[in-house]
Amino acid sequence: MRLRMKAVISIVSILFMVSLFAGYQDALANGAHKVVETQWLADNLNNVKVVFVDNWPSAKESYEKKHVPGSVYMGIGALMGTISPNPPDKVQFEGMMNRLGISNNDHVVLYGVDGESVFTLGAFWLMEYFGHKNVSYLNGGLAKWNKENRPSDAGMKKAEAGNYKVGATDESIRIVADDVLKNLNKPNVVLVDARGTGEYNGEINNDKNKRVGHLPGALDLDSYKTNFNESDGTLKSAADLKAAYEAKGVTKDKEVISYCQGGIKASNSYFVLRHILGYKNVKVYVGSWGEWSGLDYNKYPIVGKIVEEKK
Repeated sequence: MRLRMKAVISIVSILFMVSLFAGYQDALANGAHKVVETQWLADNLNNVKVVFVDNWPSAKESYEKKHVPGSVYMGIGALMGTISPNPPDKVQFEGMMNRLGISNNDHVVLYGVDGESVFTLGAFWLMEYFGHKNVSYLNGGLAKWNKENRPSDAGMKKAEAGNYKVGATDESIRIVADDVLKNLNKPNVVLVDARGTGEYNGEINNDKNKRVGHLPGALDLDSYKTNFNESDGTLKSAADLKAAYEAKGVTKDKEVISYCQGGIKASNSYFVLRHILGYKNVKVYVGSWGEWSGLDYNKYPIVGKIVEEKK
């Protein structure tokens, strides 16, 4: 009897672990690679379009010095433009995709100078918003690729122009300020602040916002510390990610609104929740704190304080 009971417990434990890792495993399944490893990319270089994403001059220098063979460079600043409540115009997005030589049916693999390069998953969210579902993220980025002494190219690759056309945008993954306001303090809605504890507490004002602090009820879940391994910048395991978010009350039964300063770090949390943990209802507040902190404080509340006007 005891042996039979132990066998049942063992089977239940195995099934639990399988379900726990299902989001990550599904992401790696054939035909739907949302997260790909360096070996997979090495085996499939001829079948995908590879794009290096960043927004810093030093990262561009890293790309020109050594990058994954065949990959093109996306300076996401040209795509995002000035932070605003709205994502880029579809004509601007189409122009960027065409300059990168990307067509609608291409499988695109995005990577950055390292695994936790926030701009990479910002570009991922934008591509999904504009309807490009066949897009993946390279776990560990260029740093992991180079550390493994994999082949590389140098210089700035110029792509042949693509023929990209945007259809319908996916409004289910975006939310605007007035809709965030309507959802404050609802028990079935949770707000994830992906910036960092200093900004969350109002101790740091990196972008000279008019107000510092956080949205009422928002949870402090630093995008870097929560989602990535400090040692090598790879994504944390599904088990660790699940534990980190659920410990703060971010559970699958709730609608999740992710925000940061301008929608980039928020996109990292969106990616983890949606594509690794399998949350169905996750939205990015693109305007984020950069917008909210400058709105009428009598209507758009904060937990924090008003600071000096921008110079």
